Amino acid sequence: MPASDHSGGTTVKLYTAATRTRDRRTGERRHGVGRRASDHRAVLGGREMAALGFLGGLTIGVVLWSQQLHRSKHDLFSPNPVRRLAALGYVSGRPSIDNARLLRDYMRWESRPLLRRRAAQVLRQVEEYLG
Repeated sequence: MPASDHSGGTTVKLYTAATRTRDRRTGERRHGVGRRASDHRAVLGGREMAALGFLGGLTIGVVLWSQQLHRSKHDLFSPNPVRRLAALGYVSGRPSIDNARLLRDYMRWESRPLLRRRAAQVLRQVEEYLG
């Protein structure tokens, strides 16, 4: 008859035997050689997932914004003022003689003072770049 001490030695032995039986039934091993590949899975934590999501969103945003800017050159004379502002941003990043002429025409056409001032600023930048 096993002696029972206050550390619960008998209980620990029974728990270990029950755990081993359950592990054999489910095909899992807890110690030593023969561990399953599923035991070594790398799991991303919350911070890594948040960083990955942020970087993915940032990348998608940059791609979509660059596509929008590329389409924006055609929107310089659009009825929508937001599209005209985006078109000014596109033209400001691509200084050329043609864009300088286009900006001069745009400034004569534009009725909104804010957009006209922005066009003048972009035209100055283009002229400085072209020298």
